Amino acid sequence: MSLTPTPRTPVASPALTRPDWTSGTPRDPAKLWLDKNENTDPALSAVVTDVMRGLPPEAYFTYPESAALYAKLAANLGVTPGNLLLAAGSDGVIRAVFETFVGEGDKVLITKPTFAMYPVYSKMYGADLYELDYAPSENGPVLDPQAVIEAIRRIAPKLVCIPNPDSPTGTVFEPEAFRAILAAAGEVGAAMLVDEAYYPFYDQTVVPWIAEMPHLIVARSTGKAWGCAGLRLGYAVALPEVAVLLHKVRPMYECNTVAVFAFERMLDHQDAMLASVRRLLDGKELFLSAMEGLGLRTLRGYGNFMHVAFGEKAAAVHAALEPMVLYRKDFAEPCLKGFSRFSSTTPEIFAPVIERITAVIQGKN
Repeated sequence: MSLTPTPRTPVASPALTRPDWTSGTPRDPAKLWLDKNENTDPALSAVVTDVMRGLPPEAYFTYPESAALYAKLAANLGVTPGNLLLAAGSDGVIRAVFETFVGEGDKVLITKPTFAMYPVYSKMYGADLYELDYAPSENGPVLDPQAVIEAIRRIAPKLVCIPNPDSPTGTVFEPEAFRAILAAAGEVGAAMLVDEAYYPFYDQTVVPWIAEMPHLIVARSTGKAWGCAGLRLGYAVALPEVAVLLHKVRPMYECNTVAVFAFERMLDHQDAMLASVRRLLDGKELFLSAMEGLGLRTLRGYGNFMHVAFGEKAAAVHAALEPMVLYRKDFAEPCLKGFSRFSSTTPEIFAPVIERITAVIQGKN
């Protein structure tokens, strides 16, 4: 009689669970999808569609050849190809960082709440996880930079992970405070992973700091500003000495051929991407101003999403919006309790959503 193979101890742990891959309900295509911080700008989608339609047959029947994309992306970022790692989304970068630097019993420091995969990878690789909680305040979630620095010095983690902006909080650390946090990580010998998935919705970046901070790794995504979430392509920027370590744990091919061909061509459309970011930020401002004009509490944040608290009208608003739009209705975490999160879209697309909310709040619906 055959026995079930024995997994690694962290994988066998009941604490490590993942969603059921055999079930799930597709999102209703008749609704507006503002629930996953994707780019729903029709103008940029048209650019992406044109690029995809123009891909040659070898984008589909060949294995990926990534050198040309590495060179073009490096020139775009002002670095060398040796600074880069392509991956299956920024999530792939995060996993590569964990696989490179984290083993059983190593300490990992993250924020809470944050991107869901940080605690998952911590469990997957058997790390001792330390979480720094955002506290609720009148201005939304807050985390004192000095508390982060003190925790780094006290815990001496092997890895520190901080998205900037963070998600779902939408918060950032100001550059001077963030530099002090990164310096503290370097002083204790920690690898520092800064997730910039929402760049350039928040246009401050730590990529130029890599030259002076050899422990720094920056993760980027093409799923937000570039409107290419379906391609599952991300990349890391680090010193070559660090990038070569990340490449040691890469799969045979970092990403698929379609993604390589498509993003290489999308880099020729950076102006279209930046114009899309401006439209989505305009939509964000329109939505937030409208909500504030209704007397509702909002959190502006720095990503391509925002939060609003509907208060005593929450149930009525949710019922009114149910037929037309998908969004995050509430959070369990105390720092965001009572807030709903909407991904940003263009002013034109936001208009009927704003109209529906306004009707409920003003008692016309």
